[in-house]
Amino acid sequence: MEIDLNEFLPYQLNQLATKISDDFASVYQQKYNLTISQWRIVANLAQFGQSNARELCSLANMDKSTVSRAIKALIDQGYLVTQLSEQDKRATDVMLNQRGKELYQRIAQDAYIWQRQLAANFSKDEQEQLLSLLIKLKTSFK
Repeated sequence: MEIDLNEFLPYQLNQLATKISDDFASVYQQKYNLTISQWRIVANLAQFGQSNARELCSLANMDKSTVSRAIKALIDQGYLVTQLSEQDKRATDVMLNQRGKELYQRIAQDAYIWQRQLAANFSKDEQEQLLSLLIKLKTSFK
């Protein structure tokens, strides 16, 4: 038996994710000088609030060293602040400061425009169906 890559879902999803990620990188890399890992940290902190490196590894699906480097760079760039975790005194929580929140808002506005352009080829029903199918596929791996 052979695998036809044109019909092999993992291959097709990976190809699509790579293309979308590379295209979306123009929003946060070129204009705001962030790496993909830095963007993921900013986006997760904007959505979920303060967190520690371990939680961010899980949320952003990245390894600890990548998350640690991204956090350090974002602190150095003045987008994050740290504080000792109230739940675990051995851990440090990070959160967006005002400058980080403003950065996120600017990227979010650009991302909204980018996503609308991407979705322009689909009807509203197709967009909703695609999102529903992706969520269903993602939740099947719990």
